[in-house]
Amino acid sequence: MLSRREAINMLFERHGEDAIYITNTGYISRAVHYEYPDNSNIFYMQGSMGMAPCIGLGMALNSDKDIVVLSGDGALLMHLGITHTIRDENLKNLYVYVLDNGCHESVGEYKCSELEDFYSGITDIIKISNDGKAPRVELGCIDNTNQIKELF
Repeated sequence: MLSRREAINMLFERHGEDAIYITNTGYISRAVHYEYPDNSNIFYMQGSMGMAPCIGLGMALNSDKDIVVLSGDGALLMHLGITHTIRDENLKNLYVYVLDNGCHESVGEYKCSELEDFYSGITDIIKISNDGKAPRVELGCIDNTNQIKELF
């Protein structure tokens, strides 16, 4: 089992600086921002739990760049149907990773249903430990959106 930090760094090393990253609301966004505060290629999807894969699909359909989604297990379960659409689109530039810590951590570590080992449309499910709270993302939504628009 990896720590959240180890999993995030592994994925950033795997996909590199030219990819665009979409992070799920909650501690994943916080942890990514803590590790990469100066990167302008990260869209911090805040406020719509479970929608990061949907946003990633839309971006991948409109870009030649690699689009890398980091979602949580609880968030994936909220919009599980998107896995079939991602599967059907079969885009070579979309990668969806689920960081699975077995709970809805940012709302009190409430246990969530256990994920299957595999879902169509999901690149990989990575078991992680709970690392504690990283500071909130201090980048405003409008500024973050404008940074990403410049990459398209």
